[in-house]
Amino acid sequence: MLKIKSVVPGGIGAELGLVPGDIILSFNEKPARDILDYCFHATDEKLCIRVKKNREIIDYEIEKDYQDDLGLEFELRPRQCRNKCIFCFVDQMPPHLRRTLYIKDDDYRLSFLHGNYITLTNLDNRDIQRIIDERLSPLYISVHASNPRVRARLLGKNSSIDIMELLNRFARAKIAFHGQIVLCPGYNDGPVLQQTLTDLAELGDSVLSLAVVPVGLTRHRNHLTPLAPVTREIAREVIAVIAGYQQKFLKELGRRTVYAADEFFIVAEQPVPGPEYYEDFAQLENGIGLIRKALMQAESLRALPPRRTKPGKVLLVTGLAARDTLDTAVPDLQRVLPDLTFSVLAVENHLLGPQITVAGLLAGADILAALRRTDADWDILVVPETAVRAGCFIDDCTTADLARELDKPVCAAADFLDLTEILIREVK
Repeated sequence: MLKIKSVVPGGIGAELGLVPGDIILSFNEKPARDILDYCFHATDEKLCIRVKKNREIIDYEIEKDYQDDLGLEFELRPRQCRNKCIFCFVDQMPPHLRRTLYIKDDDYRLSFLHGNYITLTNLDNRDIQRIIDERLSPLYISVHASNPRVRARLLGKNSSIDIMELLNRFARAKIAFHGQIVLCPGYNDGPVLQQTLTDLAELGDSVLSLAVVPVGLTRHRNHLTPLAPVTREIAREVIAVIAGYQQKFLKELGRRTVYAADEFFIVAEQPVPGPEYYEDFAQLENGIGLIRKALMQAESLRALPPRRTKPGKVLLVTGLAARDTLDTAVPDLQRVLPDLTFSVLAVENHLLGPQITVAGLLAGADILAALRRTDADWDILVVPETAVRAGCFIDDCTTADLARELDKPVCAAADFLDLTEILIREVK
């Protein structure tokens, strides 16, 4: 059954008189189990849906064009993660942060629909067969290690499914996937990482991309499994291993496939590679290629004509990891917006700890504290949009809260091009 959460005004569902709370029982006489069934049948040009409205059962016959959506949204209760991963970031969160940070889903439906990473550990035979029968591809899969014993240790389980056996089954059924490996020194680095990449390479074209990312460690790890951070030496070793496997994939598949997270290059004190390293930037959401993308966009600013605004001083806020990137972009921003003066404030993450350096996990309170310590002179504050999810920073502070505390305008920008448009609009 599918319970309707909302109905888009003016859509087909609204025209039928469907309302939130109505329950769809079937599509074309086939049970409506979940959102995937809706996605599968919603493109049918002739569609019969059976709906329960209060205590009444009503059949609706619909004729529509292929591309027409019914305009319905549904309640979906995600499958919860059953693992006890020793590196789980949710377990390292202090209380009273943004609610979405505490969600532990491990749902193959959300993997297919939204790109959420899953471990496959909560699938039964029916789930596996459904993925194959309905060609739910690509999926996003947390591999971590191909060795079942090592993977079980990482997932905090007494035993684990044979991930390679299942991935081989998917490969035979033409189910492709994007993969990720959270690298935990002493667990799945060194020879274990090399074996994992070797095993995954044997899956051929079913492996669309592989992200290798360093374990994220906050200062809230009391009573959790002790884990070591990635050091400069480990980071350099990982970069070298991945470079070798890129050549292997390039030779066998014509693409590099596996990529190291930006953070490895920062820790290794090495420059990020050129754009060819990242190919189609398939793993941006995993922090892979973000710096290179930003540098490329900064370069593209040079093709823009100068734009006039009122004189003003702009302060750009970021995490420690992106400080050099923003510093590099300032001259290009200055040329496009010559009436403005730009400066950069890199904020240390006191809430989660100094090892968390990405801008997307900045807290509003840390930004406010850093602003009160700085002697920078500014008229407008720009924060990274990645830090403001669901309308707020991780500590539930909003940009409006910051602006009220500072009595100055605060805006969020997605990238450098977005930033220039915002400033042209705001500084009049």
